[in-house]
Amino acid sequence: MEIKSIKDLIDALEQLGEPKDGYTRFFRGHSNAEKYKLEPSIYREDNKYYHNEDNIIRDAIINNPDEFSDKDTLFDTLVKLQHYGYPTRLLDLTSNLLVAAYFAVRNPDEKGEIIIFDIPNNDIKYFDSDTVSVLSAISLRKSDFSINIDETILKAQSLCAQADFLLSVTPTSGFTESALFFKNAVKKNIKYQSNISFGEEDINKLEKEIEEIISKMQNKDKKENYEMSLATIKEESNTECFNRSTEISKLLHDIRKDKPEFRPIINKEDLERVICVKPKLNNKRIIRQQGCFLLFGINKIKTSQAKLNEKWIKKDQNNENFIIPADRKQHILDELKIFGISQNSLFPELESQAKEILEKYKKYKK
Repeated sequence: MEIKSIKDLIDALEQLGEPKDGYTRFFRGHSNAEKYKLEPSIYREDNKYYHNEDNIIRDAIINNPDEFSDKDTLFDTLVKLQHYGYPTRLLDLTSNLLVAAYFAVRNPDEKGEIIIFDIPNNDIKYFDSDTVSVLSAISLRKSDFSINIDETILKAQSLCAQADFLLSVTPTSGFTESALFFKNAVKKNIKYQSNISFGEEDINKLEKEIEEIISKMQNKDKKENYEMSLATIKEESNTECFNRSTEISKLLHDIRKDKPEFRPIINKEDLERVICVKPKLNNKRIIRQQGCFLLFGINKIKTSQAKLNEKWIKKDQNNENFIIPADRKQHILDELKIFGISQNSLFPELESQAKEILEKYKKYKK
C-alpha cells in the first residue's frame, strides 16, 4: 500500500483495526525500503561487526569511562551505545506512528517504508527482566559462542536421572547390571566433569529398559504419574546439563555482574528469542521518540541472529508493505511539522539541532 500523506497512514491504521487482546502495537520507519532490513546493526552484512561485538563494547567503556556508570546494567550500556551510533544487537522501535513516519521520510532520495508490529505481551519485557539480562550478556561472548550441546551427552544424563527416579520409587524395578553400570559411569562423568564418551548402544539400552519398566506397570494412574514425572525430570536434566556447559558458565558469569543472585537455570530457547524491551526513560531522545527496542538473541551460534517472528508484522489488505514514494516524502515531512514532529523535537541534543536551525535561516540573505 502506498502512503502519500498522513491521512493515508491513518486510513491504513483504521483498516488494520486495534491489536488483538494480549498484543501491543509498535512501529518502525525505514528511509530506504530497498536497503534496510529488520536486523540489528551488529549483524549487518556490510560490516560484520558481530565478530568483535565484545571488543567494541569494552573499548567504548575504556575510552569513555565518564559516560558509563558502575550502576549501569549491560542492557543500559547497549542502549547508550545505540544512542551514539555504535553497532549493537538492538533495533529501535517506537510506540508513536508519527515518529516512525519521520524516520521513513527523512531521506528524500529513496522510497521509504513503515513497519507495523503487533507484539504479544509475553514477548514484551521491562529493562530489568531476567530474559533481558540473559540476551544482553550474549554481547560479551566471543564470536565462536554457541549453544549447540552434544545431544548424546544430554540424552545420557537425562536417562541417568530418570533411572535414578525409578530406582527410588521402585527399588526392584529390574534394571540389568550393564544398564546400572552405565548409569553410574554417567554420574561419575557429571561429578568429575570428565570427557567420557557415551556409546549409542548403551544409551539405547538404558532408554529401552526404562520404557519396559513403565510399560509393565499395571496401575494406570500410577503409570501416568510416573510418565509425567519422567518428562519433568528429562526437562530439568537437560536444563541442568545445558547450564553446566563451558559456554553457558561463561555467560552466567557475565549475567551475574548485573544480577549476583541469578540462578543457573537458563533455557536454551530463551537465547534464541527476539523480545521487545521497554527501557528506562532516562534519556531525552528515548522520551521524545517514545522509543523501545527489539533485543535479538542468536540462532544457535553467535554469528547468526535470532529469527524475528514474521507473524508480528502487519500488512495491508493485499498482504503488502506500507511504502512511501520518494516524491511524497517532502510533503509528509511538512505535514509532520504541523504535528510537532521534526529533527528538533526528536533529537534534543544541541549537535543534532544545528541542521534544522540553520536551514530555517538559509532564506534570509543580505
